[in-house]
Amino acid sequence: MPRANGLALIVALAACAGAGRTSSPRPTPGGAVGDSVQIVIASTTDVHGRLRGWDYYADAEDSLRGLARAATIIDSVRQVQPGRVILVDAGDLLQGNPLTFVAARVDSTAAHPVVAAMNALQYDAAALGNHEFNYGLPTLERAIGEARFPFLAANAFLANGKRAAPASRIVERSGVRIGIVGATNPGVAVWDRDNVAGRWTFRDIVSSVRDEVRALDGRADAIVVVVHSGLGEPSSYDTVGTGMPSENVGARIAREVPGVNVVVLGHSHRELADSVINGVTIVQARNWATSVSLATLHLRRAADGWHISATRGALVQAAGHAESPAIVAATARAHDATVAYVRQTLGTTAQAWRADSSRVADAPIIDFMLDVMRRQSGADLAATASFDLGAALPAGPITVAQVARLYPYDNTLRAVRITGRQLREYLEYSARYYRTFGTPEWETSPTDPRVPGYNFDIVAGADYTLDLSRPLGQRVTRLEVKGRPVADSDTFTLALNNYRQTGGGGFAMLRGAPVVYDHQEEIRDLLIAEVRRRGVLQPADFSVRNWRLEPAAARAAAYAAMHASAFDTPGAVGAAAPAQGR
Repeated sequence: MPRANGLALIVALAACAGAGRTSSPRPTPGGAVGDSVQIVIASTTDVHGRLRGWDYYADAEDSLRGLARAATIIDSVRQVQPGRVILVDAGDLLQGNPLTFVAARVDSTAAHPVVAAMNALQYDAAALGNHEFNYGLPTLERAIGEARFPFLAANAFLANGKRAAPASRIVERSGVRIGIVGATNPGVAVWDRDNVAGRWTFRDIVSSVRDEVRALDGRADAIVVVVHSGLGEPSSYDTVGTGMPSENVGARIAREVPGVNVVVLGHSHRELADSVINGVTIVQARNWATSVSLATLHLRRAADGWHISATRGALVQAAGHAESPAIVAATARAHDATVAYVRQTLGTTAQAWRADSSRVADAPIIDFMLDVMRRQSGADLAATASFDLGAALPAGPITVAQVARLYPYDNTLRAVRITGRQLREYLEYSARYYRTFGTPEWETSPTDPRVPGYNFDIVAGADYTLDLSRPLGQRVTRLEVKGRPVADSDTFTLALNNYRQTGGGGFAMLRGAPVVYDHQEEIRDLLIAEVRRRGVLQPADFSVRNWRLEPAAARAAAYAAMHASAFDTPGAVGAAAPAQGR
């Protein structure tokens, strides 16, 4: 029973040692039998500011997730395993929704709400995630200073060679010493280069963890590695070109670092209940505090110390659990400030717009974003992804919440000079989002599940066609700028966000492209300011149909697949249902 939705699993974990993968004595409900004991490693990851059961984009209750609901689960585990629970987080806490934006940019004098909630929940340690750096080192240092637990990063160092953060800590429970080793993602140096260059450096996760595990030899009875890294997915950046180590190495830690008993993962927003590699238990809770991971260690005492006789991983879903009053109280000021912020009216629109089909055909709501980016930077072209297919501007008042959902990331605007060849390569790489039309894989799903939607970029200022019946790398069949076919030697300026400019998402063709615009302006702020400036937004003011998918049958199938998950706002202006001809 690796997955469950309530207290039944928690009680079972406390009362049934037989659930482990190797034999062990049957404990009492408290967890100990003679020289045997159970220690539970509870973990969260990729919370991204989801502290309360509230969706600030929809301005409505969210009954499925939130750290306040996770807290109720953790409190229950502590009741059935008193004094034997260790609580950790695998990173990406301080950025990710309007609440974290308000904490960093609007109401930054108050205690950071994420840390306040974690202090109230009595975390023992947290790994630094790459998004901890998005608001700059001052915001991170403020959070670290307020925390009553350490943020760990064995592979993070200052420019002078000293550690930037603790590598580990040892926590004792029922006489058992648990070493917690933390590591962060080396991709920080790529994605947040401006915030860390010359200040922090990031080394290989595996070798850094190995060194710290060796340093704990003889000092800890068991080792838990908490790392902001995926299991083994390909890196989203070019490791060869950037010289940076891989970002997803959880499986390698299990295989290559002797002495590790449990690996707690994050970063990939996936869920692992009870995976085992090389005898090491690997767990990962769902992002946004949607679930809590519980890794139970069954230990027996021998003459030479404690030995793990069995391990067990499980997940408990946050849905259905009440919110913890302590976490609600700790986050009250931040929650109220965020609700007030997102409810601000910026302007109005007479006709609804939507993004539901914006990865299938040109949509005015995406053209709006691209128009703002081009005009602000003065660039010839602009590129962005459609980040959330559920984003929309309903007819009537336009609020901060609606614009924030349209552009949920804290990216800044940049522009680079590129060649015609780089533009073509950019579009070809983006087109990997779709599988090849006519293949068996297409029949399963038109889109490749390995390529996230935020890596399908849409470009304004160029007219182009993507033929999905052609092989990868040969799909751009038409590419023109101002009515003229683009030659490899042509040059253009391209507006985009800082994440993409640094090659984020694997767009390695941008490496070395000269930056011609960078005023450190957050794109979401520019969109908000544009709505305020105009007062009234009309889809016709931005709509430019400059790209299309071919053939028509592929376009229609992709459209139908998008609508199978129905992000539909009746009467809204989105990507029109594709015609069956040119």
